Amino acid sequence: MGKTRMRGDYRRIAVVGSGGSGKSTLARQIAAITGLPIIHLDMEFWRPGWKQMPKDEWIVKMDAMTRGESWIMDGNYGGTLEARFAAADLIIFLDISRFICLFRVLRRRNKNRPDFPDYLQEKFDWTFLKWIWDFPKNSRKHILKLHEKHPDTPFVAIRNKRELRRILEDFNEHRT
Repeated sequence: MGKTRMRGDYRRIAVVGSGGSGKSTLARQIAAITGLPIIHLDMEFWRPGWKQMPKDEWIVKMDAMTRGESWIMDGNYGGTLEARFAAADLIIFLDISRFICLFRVLRRRNKNRPDFPDYLQEKFDWTFLKWIWDFPKNSRKHILKLHEKHPDTPFVAIRNKRELRRILEDFNEHRT
């Protein structure tokens, strides 16, 4: 996986990874450094009562969002992930251990999340926890295949805190 050195001129950054990997936190940290606007896909996709946006509406909305001049998008949503890979000029993949992700998700229970709409509370059900557990064999493979399909898009895989600190330092060094 890529060890991309930050150039400092990234305007469209997709942050992907398992639930609990730290996507929203990293997106906020990068936004604080760069001033780029954040799009939390959970805020855009979910309706009250955990109702999903209809697929046709979601595709239209995703198309409009990816055409934006600059953004940091955090989230997966596999059906539209390729649109982000095609539009982004940097992909950051938080390839974090499923044990750490599960621990983080369980730790954040009953806490307000700035990346969630006010009308939703974090959902902890067996389906969500199983999705996290199965992420390495399902979603991770999909992300890596998309990386192979878009080899010219810079791709950074972060596996630990040291690599996370390094990417934030790189963004700080190349403030725009």
